[in-house]
Amino acid sequence: MKRVLFLLFFNIALFAKTPVEFDYELDAYYSNVSAFLNLQKDDNITDGTHLSEYQIYKGLLQNSLSPNIFLLEASLHPMALGGIYFRKNDPYGYKKSSIRDFNIIKGMTSGWEEPYSISFFLGRMMVFKREDASHIGKNRAYSGLLLTYGDKSIKDNIEHKDDWVNIEIKLKGTRELKDKDLDWSFRLGYRHHTNQNFVDTLYLGARRSSVDFCKPKLSLIYNSAFEALLEVAKNDFKVTKGEFIIEKKWPSKFFINITYGLGIGYLYYGGNRYRDDLKDEGVDNHQLIIRPNIRW
Repeated sequence: MKRVLFLLFFNIALFAKTPVEFDYELDAYYSNVSAFLNLQKDDNITDGTHLSEYQIYKGLLQNSLSPNIFLLEASLHPMALGGIYFRKNDPYGYKKSSIRDFNIIKGMTSGWEEPYSISFFLGRMMVFKREDASHIGKNRAYSGLLLTYGDKSIKDNIEHKDDWVNIEIKLKGTRELKDKDLDWSFRLGYRHHTNQNFVDTLYLGARRSSVDFCKPKLSLIYNSAFEALLEVAKNDFKVTKGEFIIEKKWPSKFFINITYGLGIGYLYYGGNRYRDDLKDEGVDNHQLIIRPNIRW
């Protein structure tokens, strides 16, 4: 997979007719590197700096069938990888990290279904230009079609060989100002597994995160996030997964802006989510989620 990623990024940079922009994001749960290829000239891409959040959503959805951007992203899930490594290399320590029926490691890593992935996006983009910076960076919003692929799936911090693919309609964006960050993501999709122990599913998800370095750190309005997901089996539409997380964020200024976070949530897994061998292992239907995080 490393060779595939290298060749994809290299060929995009080599054959693109317009300049390719690269960006990255470092996060304890979701880190990534992205390559943006504009399908239109830069001066034809909408600047949404002065638009409200509602106007941004409306503008992107209305023009989603007229794509102006192709995006390639490779992502890594550090905490998910850490959970896999810990259980595989220190099974005794993993088992002893439990308090009654609650395993701390599992509680910190649950919800992530894969250790890494590669995504292709085609859709509509607008940018948010900053007066204090010429580089656009993460200041973009998108709507369009996303195709994501991976070759491993996770159950109970154990990875299983599984070539899977997600196809989804997605609306997402980031507004990163000098002292304020806003992230949002809404998605509707389908997940197909080649490993027959995993059930194919349909899902609907939403996430929104707000950080303001000028507001009180204890503010629940300006420094918080939420995430929700509902997943059903493709064949009978019975619930296979439900997830809801709220997160408190504490912005901190050192040489750079750093945000610490702590998320608390609930995760439900239906007994119909797995087949055969994985189903025989048993399914923890109810799981408390604890997500400490740091982002810069």
